[in-house]
Amino acid sequence: MALFELQNLTKTYGTEGIGTEVLHGITFSIERGEFVSIMGPSGSGKSTLLHILGFLDDYTSGEYRFGGKRPNDYTEDEQAQIRNNEMGFVFQAFNLLPKQSVYDNIQLPLSYSGVPEKFWKEKIERAIEQVGLTHRAEYETYKLSGGERQRVAIARALVNDPNVIFADEPTGNLDSVSGGAVMEVFQELHQNLKHTIVLITHERFTAEYAKRIIRIKDGLIEQDEVLAGDRIRRPSEFHK
Repeated sequence: MALFELQNLTKTYGTEGIGTEVLHGITFSIERGEFVSIMGPSGSGKSTLLHILGFLDDYTSGEYRFGGKRPNDYTEDEQAQIRNNEMGFVFQAFNLLPKQSVYDNIQLPLSYSGVPEKFWKEKIERAIEQVGLTHRAEYETYKLSGGERQRVAIARALVNDPNVIFADEPTGNLDSVSGGAVMEVFQELHQNLKHTIVLITHERFTAEYAKRIIRIKDGLIEQDEVLAGDRIRRPSEFHK
């Protein structure tokens, strides 16, 4: 059974009786442990799709199942628990508390998780180590570079050991070198820890860190491509 299953899914936003259809009959599935890029230009519907997959928005028609169950099969509290415990989110804008330390920012999801506090320190330190920021643990995040702040955001997404990581344009605010370093973190998470990763991007080069690219344009899937080979990209390639 696939982790994500979508069948003829549509999304329409309505304003004063006027509907704007953003997604037009989207059908695909994602298996547990896949690294998938959803790629398309601005306004293509890719971020709307991510919000639906992550229980952050509703769809209008069709069917969506996560782990074999529809969103409506869960109560609102259960959906919130899934978002906090089974899913991790990384956004372009980082969404960190700038005057708080790296450690304290990563701790935030644990406050809502139900994980006993005696386990917090171990989980936070492991997440910090996974993104290579142990030496920055006590730094306030406004003192960090853009690439380091995005790695803090990744660690925060990891701290509850989620099954899925959603990344919405995670390199959009970064220079090419920092962006490459961030994508290498995602690559290692997929290869070494077997996380399911769903990456939203408008850049072909960034998309190619994944094993599969779903191209979307004007709310429709143009192409669903499995990349050949097992090539590992490195940050230095962003200069080429």
